[in-house]
Amino acid sequence: MALEVRSVPPFLALAFVLLALSPLRTPATAQESQTPAQSPDAVEAKARLLQELDQQIEDRRRQIAREEEGLAALKRALDAAKQALVEERDKLEAAQRAIEADIARRKTLVDERLNQIAKVYGTMKPREAAEALEKMDDGMAVDILERLPGRAVGKIFDLMSKERVRDLTRRLQQGRAEGGKEQ
Repeated sequence: MALEVRSVPPFLALAFVLLALSPLRTPATAQESQTPAQSPDAVEAKARLLQELDQQIEDRRRQIAREEEGLAALKRALDAAKQALVEERDKLEAAQRAIEADIARRKTLVDERLNQIAKVYGTMKPREAAEALEKMDDGMAVDILERLPGRAVGKIFDLMSKERVRDLTRRLQQGRAEGGKEQ
C-alpha cells in the first residue's frame, strides 16, 4: 500500500510539533504534573520552532496574496479582452447591417433598371425583341422575360429558335421553382 503525501496546513503542523515537543505526562506524582521540568535548551528549541512556523505561515500568506494579485490581474485582462470582443462584435454587426442595406438598395436599383428594360422590350416589335433575346445571355434574357406579360412572351417565343425557347423556358421554370428569379 503506497502512502500518499499531502501538504499539511501550518496550524496543524504547529499542533503536531507542540505535541511532539511537550513532555509526556505520566501519572507519576502530582508535583511533577504541576511543574513540568523543561531545560532552557528545550524552551529555546520550542521558541525557534514557533518562530520558524510563524515565518512559514507568513511566507504562505505572502504567496497567497501574490497569487490573488495575479488572479485579479488576469481577471482584469480577461474583462478588458471581453469588452474589446463585445465592441468588435458590435462593429461587425453594424457593418453587416450596412452591407445588407447596401445590397438591398442595389437590388432595388437593379430591379428598377430591369423593369425599365422590360418595358422597352415590351414596346418593341416581337421580331426585334426575339432577335435581341436570341443573342443575350440566359440570365439577362430570363430577367427580362419574367417582367413581360405572358402574351408578349408568347409572341417573342414564336419567333425564336426552338432550342433557345426550350432553354429559356427551363430557366424560367427553375426560377419559379426556387421561389424567385436566379441571380
